[in-house]
Amino acid sequence: MKYYNSFRVTRLNEGKPIIQADPDSWDNRFTFNPTALYLERSEKNDVLIKGLLDDMSIDDPILKDGVVAIYYRGVPKDVEGLPSRRSSVGLAVFTPDLHIIKRFAYPILKPTDDPMGYDYNGVEDQRIVRIEDRFYLTYCGFVVYPDSTSKARVCLAVSDDLLNWEKLGPVEGDVNNWPNKNAVILPYPVNGNYVMFHRPCRGKQSDYSISLAISDSPTGVWKDCGLVMKSVSHPRYTESWNGMGSSPIHLGDNVYLADYHAGNYLESGERDYFANYALLDFNKFDPAHPERIVVWRIEAALFPETDYEMNSPWPHEKTLNCVFPCGSYVYKDDFYLIYGGADAYVLAAKLNKNDLLQIHQELLASSKKHIWIADCLREYQLVSEAT
Repeated sequence: MKYYNSFRVTRLNEGKPIIQADPDSWDNRFTFNPTALYLERSEKNDVLIKGLLDDMSIDDPILKDGVVAIYYRGVPKDVEGLPSRRSSVGLAVFTPDLHIIKRFAYPILKPTDDPMGYDYNGVEDQRIVRIEDRFYLTYCGFVVYPDSTSKARVCLAVSDDLLNWEKLGPVEGDVNNWPNKNAVILPYPVNGNYVMFHRPCRGKQSDYSISLAISDSPTGVWKDCGLVMKSVSHPRYTESWNGMGSSPIHLGDNVYLADYHAGNYLESGERDYFANYALLDFNKFDPAHPERIVVWRIEAALFPETDYEMNSPWPHEKTLNCVFPCGSYVYKDDFYLIYGGADAYVLAAKLNKNDLLQIHQELLASSKKHIWIADCLREYQLVSEAT
């Protein structure tokens, strides 16, 4: 099991939140499930950076390597006349090594005020991608109707400046034929089609899996092509499922590094969520067999272990230990992962590119398709391999 020691994800800020609830602002209960966009310095990006930081000079030394815009899910304390735990999207701007520069005092994207609207109960779990000079924010629009039925749908908002977002509503196509969420779009088309990963909620929970859809436009219509990755079963859990994290990072030549989450129920009813990685090769893409793009998978690369990842303060019925990836970018020699902890905090970690290259080469040489990383899961994997 030599792979375990060659893979390390380092928690940043000593494992403490880079964003947490502000008792004096709109997001005074929980802040979690962030997505991230890195703006390197360039003529075009400088215009965007100036717009985000209009009270700063672009020549300020703190901006020499650009900025990271982090869009997070914020939940206020209960507001009379509105649904409980209703989510909006907040924005904070950081240096690429994650020193805070600015946190906006208002939500960037809010639910509709129409009780029958598609996101009245929440704008949830947003993901961002840049396609040419436009920005696309996919999110789960959630509404509970007066008869207590509910809908969760993949929705889309667009922006040209990262501050002013236009909601386009639920995306068109068969991806919203079921309750759906965890949607992300690739930054580049494949064979003339744009690609969306999504996670339809159909069947029993252990059937909830990452699927893929294609369209001739980032705004749809989206056609579902089917399953890409199911969650890998594990003896510790009674039920497991998964969903895509951030928009996969393009490594060149149609190859992407994707982070994604696995959710799991223990027999006690408690839940674990952990972060995983997969290498996706779109040179192998066949719309009739989307699963063929998966080269390898690393399971439980980041497992809930810290105070800010375990025992959520959110009022869940059972204990929730949660690492939930939604944002990523590359800076210098590292892949950065921005993730939600315990449904309450925004946290960050990084993975060295050379470490990933080493494990990639070892996996290819061994012809393995997936491995487990987390210490607490190894003993089960060893037993499994022995039998």
